[in-house]
Amino acid sequence: MKADKAHNATKASTSKSKPRKGKKSKFVPKSKQIWQVKKPTANWLELPTDITANILQRIGVFDILKNAEKVCTTWRQICKDPSMWKVISMDTPECTNGRLICELICKIVVDRSQGQLVDLSITDFCTDELLRYISDRASQLKRLEVVYSLGELYGEWGDYLKKFPLLEELSLETTVIGLQDIEAVGRYCPLLKTLKLNQKLYKWPNIYDDEEHVQVLNETAIAIAKHLPNLRHLQLIGDGMSNIGLQAILDGCTHLESLDIRQCLYIDRKKDDIGKRCSERIKDVKLPNDDMEGYMHLVDNDYDDYVESNVSSESMLFFGDSDGDYYGRRYYDSDGYEYDDYTRCDAFDEDGDFSDVEDMNDMMAFFSMFK
Repeated sequence: MKADKAHNATKASTSKSKPRKGKKSKFVPKSKQIWQVKKPTANWLELPTDITANILQRIGVFDILKNAEKVCTTWRQICKDPSMWKVISMDTPECTNGRLICELICKIVVDRSQGQLVDLSITDFCTDELLRYISDRASQLKRLEVVYSLGELYGEWGDYLKKFPLLEELSLETTVIGLQDIEAVGRYCPLLKTLKLNQKLYKWPNIYDDEEHVQVLNETAIAIAKHLPNLRHLQLIGDGMSNIGLQAILDGCTHLESLDIRQCLYIDRKKDDIGKRCSERIKDVKLPNDDMEGYMHLVDNDYDDYVESNVSSESMLFFGDSDGDYYGRRYYDSDGYEYDDYTRCDAFDEDGDFSDVEDMNDMMAFFSMFK
């Protein structure tokens, strides 16, 4: 029996048998695993102090005081560091008491600089009292820019500039400066290389028919030529000078590398080839009718057209209070109608106080948050 089983087993193994057909199945290859490196979470507190300071400086004075320095102790220490306040740029915000708030905050950041302030730009809130405060605390100042301060500082610059012996650039836009002020610049700021005195020009018809007007409108250019012979860069956008003043500058400021006299519309650049002489003497020259890119706010064609057709030069008067706070131009058109072009007087009442201060307690509460 065992022999039969063995024989059968051998027979089965040698017999041909059909292989089983397996079930068909689709082969789905495994997708390749994509390894992703987990990005590390940035820790702003681990940044080097100088890089953090550089970042914070870009957000502006108000955001630093109101927000950034309250984030953490580290940021507050950085914001308190005097080196953070070497460069200050401030513009008046559109809010009630904006000018007064800016003045108070400016004093705070000047104090924080502890004498290290080298570059200051202030727009629409510079006052005599503020500039005096700054001059007493910023003897290292190298650049000063003041925008829109008509009447506030006229004749007072000498008292401040004598405390800025390292000043290299003075930029004044729509800001009144007198002849004695220009003389003070030359006397007290021997390192000054750049001067910018820019304003919007109101061109009056036939104004150069009067010799007295000719002398007055060329006074600034002549004073610059006399007292600032070492200037390298001069910008006089909107100045009322004629060829007389321009010639004085060419003769007196022999080291000029750039001269910008855009909107100096009383200059006749064809007369005596003075335009050509400017280009030959000075490397970079912008002439009266050149494009006003970057300074379009100093051009008001509609206003100029109205003035030229309705107002005579003799009808313009300047008025102001004894402190220079209430200041502007008053005009009379051809029909005898009187109208005023105010500069800073909209911020003051007749007593020289802020006219829009309704609740001083609320204002001071707002200011206290910056301390």
